[in-house]
Amino acid sequence: MSRYVLDHHLEGEKKRLALMSQLLDPMHRRQIESLGISRGRFDFVTARAVLHHVADANAATGNLVASLRPGGAILLIEPDFLPVSVAEPIEIRTFWSGWLAWSRERGIDYHIGRTLAPRLAAYGLKEIKGTAETAIYNGGSQWADYWRETITELRGDLVQSGKLDDALVDAFLAQCADPNWWTQTIAFTAVHASAPGS
Repeated sequence: MSRYVLDHHLEGEKKRLALMSQLLDPMHRRQIESLGISRGRFDFVTARAVLHHVADANAATGNLVASLRPGGAILLIEPDFLPVSVAEPIEIRTFWSGWLAWSRERGIDYHIGRTLAPRLAAYGLKEIKGTAETAIYNGGSQWADYWRETITELRGDLVQSGKLDDALVDAFLAQCADPNWWTQTIAFTAVHASAPGS
């Protein structure tokens, strides 16, 4: 796949995307309405890896639940960083501790996965069930590449925050390149439920 030429970090990119939304959203809404889809009632609603970035996850969850038709199903998939709390070696565990402190300051809830079931129960949803999956990976794998890319992109902000330093970032990146290093990534919690009704 070719690289996206309008990188989101380019100066003015946020303004360009906001303008695009202002220009195209009305047409998009008209097209959806022409399909006969009523406002906010769906058989199935899903969100993946979104709620942990949302400032008011309760309001966002409420909006998702409100869009369900009676008897409709909802599926939420969100992270829980619990596995990284026991990562080895100790430098990696320390790295993750700093990462989590940094993310809390940025309003990111990397433990939201464990709260999905009670959140859905609070809205009166039924048949709530879920699982959590944690990938095991080694350095040089796709997961390691994902984290290497992410950490490289965020490195400046991570170090500037004071939650991590260059030595910890370098230690993490070195492990991500070492095929002899095995670890677990975050747990992704998937919870599904049904709205009452027929």
